[in-house]
Amino acid sequence: MLFTAPFFGGSLFLNETLLMAVPVFLAFSFCASSAYIFNDIRDYQKDRLHPDKKRRPIASNRISMTQASLLSIAMIVPSLILSYSIAPAFFYLIIAYITIQVAYSLHLKNVAVVDIFCIAMGFVIRVLAGGAAFRVEVSHWLLLSMFMISLVLASGKRLSEVSLLHENASKHRKSLENAASASSLHEILLISSASSLIAYALYTVEMYQNLIYTIPIATFGLFRYIVLSKQGMGDPTQALTKDPWLIMTIGMWLSVVGWIRYL
Repeated sequence: MLFTAPFFGGSLFLNETLLMAVPVFLAFSFCASSAYIFNDIRDYQKDRLHPDKKRRPIASNRISMTQASLLSIAMIVPSLILSYSIAPAFFYLIIAYITIQVAYSLHLKNVAVVDIFCIAMGFVIRVLAGGAAFRVEVSHWLLLSMFMISLVLASGKRLSEVSLLHENASKHRKSLENAASASSLHEILLISSASSLIAYALYTVEMYQNLIYTIPIATFGLFRYIVLSKQGMGDPTQALTKDPWLIMTIGMWLSVVGWIRYL
């Protein structure tokens, strides 16, 4: 999502954007990786209850806690230095991202609804960080649609965990302790999906009206993801890389948006 702002802004392939792409990507990747490692350190015992997460390096004891801690620290330092050299606003957004992720790992991930909002804010900060780094203004409607689609992905992931883990779901994640978690997450998923479509439609009308033709593609993608989430396949990484229909839909959407904005 770092490149969302320049992609929609029509500046993705400008020389200055391409020159900044690698350092911007590395700065945020180091930051995000450090946060993920810290979260895995906190969750290694619970990850062992998950059929997929139990294979992670820390949970499977392939990497010691000391090694993981040192790696997390080693990655955050170059991220801060590099981000400040790119743009002060980018640096402050990196700080905001780290703050949210640390709070999430320490406590907020245990609070229902708050946990998925933290995840969604992480994606929103990515969009804002891309805008700050590449000096591209981010539309309010685009930002809102990104926030809502992030809630879709976060709630879909949680819903999949409930489907996969069943009675172990509450042991793996405290925010899933309530017996009504699955129904609540499903409602959040549906509301967020509808809201994201409305926000995206308003963005297309406000900024680039020809993008309105991409709404049916986006609608199909959202509906497909909802189905996958109910089947226990809502983890964004798996859904976006393993489901052929979703892969085809994303490819088509990117192609049409790119054609409208750049040709």
